Formats: sequence, structure tokens, C-alpha cells
Amino acid sequence: MKLSSLLIPFTALVASFSASAAAYTLPAYAACDENSLAIIQSPLFKDLVPSNIENGQIKLSGGTKNDMGQRWMFAKPVVVDGMTLTGFFAEDIDLMGTRIINWGFYAEQTPAELRAQLAKVNGPTMEAAGDTYAHAEIWSHSKSAWQLENAADNSGKLVIDTAERVFLIEPAPGDLPKTNKGMLNCSIQGKVNPAMLNTSRPDLASTAR
Repeated sequence: MKLSSLLIPFTALVASFSASAAAYTLPAYAACDENSLAIIQSPLFKDLVPSNIENGQIKLSGGTKNDMGQRWMFAKPVVVDGMTLTGFFAEDIDLMGTRIINWGFYAEQTPAELRAQLAKVNGPTMEAAGDTYAHAEIWSHSKSAWQLENAADNSGKLVIDTAERVFLIEPAPGDLPKTNKGMLNCSIQGKVNPAMLNTSRPDLASTAR
């Protein structure tokens, strides 16, 4: 009798802990830091985005390849932090001397809905530009660190000797089914070096060029 009376509170405690542990999954991803890609190793995505660990780093596999990189569309949407995710993408291209690295999720919600929902779970502060929202940082060579970028200071200027790290909420690509309305995107753009990659995508650090 005493054992039975303890089981319900203990089960409730475990359930509460599990919900708490999962509550900030997407804000952790949205930091776009060295732990960001680890979201695909979580139980929610492990079977949806194949990966393994090589030399201590995550290596993606499978997916559908396109000109930008790879994408993995989920057979069933996954709801995380109130956002309905339909797929994952990872891209790495060179465009006119600029390296662009993207990784993130497609979603059923619009960019505005995604931003509002992410704000409820302590997501990053973001600036709006039309139907796109951004949290931008720029790499400081002197401090070897990412620093918040002042959009006004850099308006109209090209980043030619450093790189930007931006968390974006934007419209989904037009080639996806219309149920996909928005996307969450961690992006590094510019003259990318190993130090930058070590703090954001350590799995790509050896590919700095």
C-alpha cells in the first residue's frame, strides 16, 4: 500500500522533469553555437535525421541532396515548444567568395507565428524586416568571439574580412508543399575561419577555406 501511494507522485515527478528538460529544445538550437547541431541527436530527431559521431563530432548522413546541401523531410510533423516541424536541412556553399553555412528546420507555422511562439520559451530577441526576423552577430577578430551586431552601424556595408552568424526565421522555400510556411535557420556567412566554426559548427572546423 505504501509503495502504491508513492508511485503516482514519483511518476508525476518524472513527467514534470521530462517536460522541463524538453521545454527549451528550440531556444538551445537557436543559439547557433557549438551545441546547436546536437538537437538532431535528441530522441525526437535521432531517427529522422540520420547521424553518427566521428572523432567526437556529429556527421550527418542520408537526406535528399540539392544545389545547396541536404534536406530531410519528416513522414510526420514533430511538435516542439509549440512549433510544428516538418523537416531539417543542412547547407554549405560558396557564393562569389562568400561561404554560407545553414542548418535548421522547416515548419507549418508562418514566420510571425514562429517568432511569437519562440518568444514564449525564451528564444533570442529578434529584429523584423518584412516577413523575416533575425538575431545577428558579427565575429570580432580581436576578441575571438561573436558579438551582437548593430544593424544600423552595418547598414549597406559588405562584410568582407569577417563573418556574420545569424539566427533567422523566414518563409519556407517555394519548392516545398504549401503546408510548409516558415523555417528556422542558423546561418554563418562571410569569410569563415576555423575559430568561428569551433564556436558554431565544430564538425566543419577542418573544412575552413
